[in-house]
Amino acid sequence: MAQFNIKGPKFDGAFCTVDTFRHLLTDDAAISHLRNIASHLKKNRIYVLGLHLLSRQGIKNKVHRWQGSRGKLIVSSYITVLDVNRKQREETLNYTLQVGKQKYQSVYKLRTYTPGQFRKLLNMAGCFEIKNVYDLDYELNKPVKFNADTEEAVFILRKT
Repeated sequence: MAQFNIKGPKFDGAFCTVDTFRHLLTDDAAISHLRNIASHLKKNRIYVLGLHLLSRQGIKNKVHRWQGSRGKLIVSSYITVLDVNRKQREETLNYTLQVGKQKYQSVYKLRTYTPGQFRKLLNMAGCFEIKNVYDLDYELNKPVKFNADTEEAVFILRKT
């Protein structure tokens, strides 16, 4: 995710949603990712980046559940926050996926960003500006204010 090269013409847009960006566990890796994305975009084009942020209140929802079904098959997903280490900027999650009677589980770490840390990261990368911010409902007519209380964000970033 941090180092890649795609041959061919540059793109009009790119996206990375559902917290995938936070798998980059260092600022260096995140900056490399942002610069690589920018190098593959045409000037003034957009990158849609969705992630959870660590607001000054901390994490409100420590359990996220989702369930879907088709016919007799039921799929359930549970994400539980096990730990948040503000000093090391790590969040430890337990992810459980149940498909029918099969159950899969993994524990992994994600990088945390306060809104201020994310803004600083964008400045250090030097290749994108924030055009707008939305919550995870993706309602284009309802942008949200990006401040210290922002917990979930879908950033519309413009390549500078």
